[in-house]
Amino acid sequence: MFFPVFLFNPTSGEDVKDGICTVHRVKFFDYQPTAIHCMAYDEDSERLAVVRSDGAIEIWNMKHNFNQERVIPGSRTSKLDSVTWVKGRLFTTGFQGDITEYDLVKNTVKYSVLYGNAAWCLAANHAGTLLATGSDNGCIRLFDLTTEKVTYDRMLNPQDQRIVSLAWHKSDEIIVTGSIDNMKVWNVITGNAVQRITLQRTFKKKETIVWCVAILSDHTIVSGDSTGRTMFWDGRVGTMLKGYTSHRMDILTMCVTKDETSVFTTGVDPTIVQFTLAVTDDRLGTKAWVRNRHIAFGHTHDIRAMVIAGNFLVSGGLDTNLVTNPIEVSPGHSQIRGQIEKYKRLYHAFPQKSLIKCAGESKLLLFQYPYHLEVWKLGSTSDATDKDVASLTVSEQPLKLLDILTKGIDQIVCSSISKDGAWIAYSDVHRVKLFHLNLDVPSLQKVACLPMQLGPTHHLVFSCDSSKLFLATDSCSVQVLLLDEIQPTLQHTFHAMENSILVLEADSSGTFVAAADAEGNVIVYNVNNFKVHCRLPTYASQPKAVAFNPHSQEIFVAYSDQMLYEYNLELKSYTDWSRSLHRCKIHHAWLRRRHKVTRVMYSATNPNIVFVYDVNMLCAIDKSKPLPKAHQQLFKKGSIQEPNDKRVITHGFNIHQQFKPLLFLDNVDLDKSLVMVEYVMQRFIESLPATLKQKKFGT
Repeated sequence: MFFPVFLFNPTSGEDVKDGICTVHRVKFFDYQPTAIHCMAYDEDSERLAVVRSDGAIEIWNMKHNFNQERVIPGSRTSKLDSVTWVKGRLFTTGFQGDITEYDLVKNTVKYSVLYGNAAWCLAANHAGTLLATGSDNGCIRLFDLTTEKVTYDRMLNPQDQRIVSLAWHKSDEIIVTGSIDNMKVWNVITGNAVQRITLQRTFKKKETIVWCVAILSDHTIVSGDSTGRTMFWDGRVGTMLKGYTSHRMDILTMCVTKDETSVFTTGVDPTIVQFTLAVTDDRLGTKAWVRNRHIAFGHTHDIRAMVIAGNFLVSGGLDTNLVTNPIEVSPGHSQIRGQIEKYKRLYHAFPQKSLIKCAGESKLLLFQYPYHLEVWKLGSTSDATDKDVASLTVSEQPLKLLDILTKGIDQIVCSSISKDGAWIAYSDVHRVKLFHLNLDVPSLQKVACLPMQLGPTHHLVFSCDSSKLFLATDSCSVQVLLLDEIQPTLQHTFHAMENSILVLEADSSGTFVAAADAEGNVIVYNVNNFKVHCRLPTYASQPKAVAFNPHSQEIFVAYSDQMLYEYNLELKSYTDWSRSLHRCKIHHAWLRRRHKVTRVMYSATNPNIVFVYDVNMLCAIDKSKPLPKAHQQLFKKGSIQEPNDKRVITHGFNIHQQFKPLLFLDNVDLDKSLVMVEYVMQRFIESLPATLKQKKFGT
């Protein structure tokens, strides 16, 4: 659709027409979020690994304000069902039966080893020396982690039924496993089962599957099964201590707090139940497990994974949402409210690295999907209006020009299209591919003779004159490729940065390219003399977005802790506006935002306007206006802001919340308009399966 909208409100006394901007509102990007299958948290690096149903693995960094640091792409054949961290190393397994370790700098598979049948579960001992898998044929296999590469160690005595869950005791000498109708306690040294616990069936002909299991230091075993029962057992003698029918359907996952005083369970019934070890007799000092709290926030469908990450209880499942809740809630109304506000969060499964690129000169959009690319031509209108806010009739409908299909099994990592629409490039985990696009008669020609030195890349950016392609490689370096239809030339490779490159941007003059890595470094390279122009002061948080000012030599950087900085490349120092922003302190409501900045861009018509947006809001920052004071309202409470909202904004942060979820925003060079890509949430909700029927009062 094509609508002109009022993007930011001018202050009183200014010409109202200066604030009007025509916007292409695009809602046909068919992005499909994927379900969460499993999760694991590494206490040492404070990173959370989230495995999606398409095999992609998201790495979230808790130290950097719950920031999605990187994504390891999946493939058509990768179906992962279990993940674990071991001393900073990440391992997964699945129904293919292989154990895979990942390179967390190159964001790819380091190696895979294949042993035996499909694996249902994976867990490492507390010393980090052994890895245990439970397989479909009833075998527990142990793997040695003391070497650089995982090696097979031995197998415990097999059983007849598949093993769907397992857990290690803190002594690393005992493993407890969950299976069909029973659990077993194993001696790791002898390889024999020393205890068998049989579960009673609810229905005679229906199996009881122990989907999740845990064992505490005092040998208490906690199980969650397909009948919705949470049960506590004495692991030494195999007797039941306490049992609760805590859920109406299968319990799929559980986690235990570090001090082993609380257990959380959840599953097909998307309610999290907390059990607490409470003192039942003060005189005798006896304790028992009691049901304490129910958490019903953020999920509508099956919860398949749940972990404790620091002070957060993190959960995810079929509805694709990543949800956090506080682990403990202290008594007192004000304390409860503060804890919930701090730890209660919901993150929709929208990409934090944009999957959309715009060719402004030719009014084209490039949509990136896991295994194909789409090129669309924007529509247009011949209507005109004198109104500040109006919807214009589309005279020329948007048109899909072509599809580019990948031939391999690997997902696309990154893609880009040049400003004039003549070049398209994409990369997977193995190689870069370059195409020349003829727009007169839409046709695509592959450029076959690429330099051998080009490696897989994490980011691709074309220069504004469409003569060069900048690549952020998986070896943490920036490469400059001179484009040619027959044989492109690799002009230069800059020295590698400290860690993976998270952001890559080029300026409008074709002189500078900026790269930001996971260590907080931002380096600006001069691509004319192939030297480092400057390094921005290192910041403790990870960069999320970088933009060059097309009107002057300034660069704008947004970080994961919601801080904003503007740097003058000529003076090699922060700008006056940036110094003023941090001297007066950024508004507390801005810093409390949950979602990270997706992209930053300067206005093509006004050098003082900077657009900063995430999935929930669009902020037009006017640097010529005063900064918002602490007592001023930054976000409108209640319903979202309407397009015809006539509020007069006296400060420079004008925030619009009617465009959400907002996935992309960019300038269209021909008519100085903007293109905005929004996601139709209702379309995804309708694609989900039916929810578990909830019984309501009076029905």
